Amino acid sequence: MAGPNFELITELQTLTRRDFTVADSTILSPVAPLPLVDGEWLELNSSYQLARGATGVATSMLTFPVHTERGRYDTQAIGKVNVLMLGMYEAETQVMLSSGIVLGEGLIVNNLSSGAHIGRRGIVEQGSSTGGQLVVGYATKLPSTNGGKLRFVHFGNALV
Repeated sequence: MAGPNFELITELQTLTRRDFTVADSTILSPVAPLPLVDGEWLELNSSYQLARGATGVATSMLTFPVHTERGRYDTQAIGKVNVLMLGMYEAETQVMLSSGIVLGEGLIVNNLSSGAHIGRRGIVEQGSSTGGQLVVGYATKLPSTNGGKLRFVHFGNALV
């Protein structure tokens, strides 16, 4: 069995977590063509449901990482997943595009176009472009020195 895609370094008890209904419940099945995985970032839509975002960079302040493992029967039965909603935390993720990320750089959420999580939304480097991008964290340990996982700290979402 593969390890988790998303692991908290910070204590979970200090964070506000919420269960939300998923707009497309077919992604909860572990045998779906592109199943939902822990560490994937979802947006809260106008129906107050979690959904994969539109193509491109996330500009919604209501973007959260999934904290529920792939294929859990309880999530499939109730159609809800747990996300980290509020609080400062440090975590490690594999749901990211590591090329271009430098230590201390701002991180944004975008559709992943390569790697193991293609087709999902994950963390990418902010780069030099600004304007309407939601910074969700800052790189604290690079995948090249951390077993392929990006460690980042999340202070709170901020548009730049």
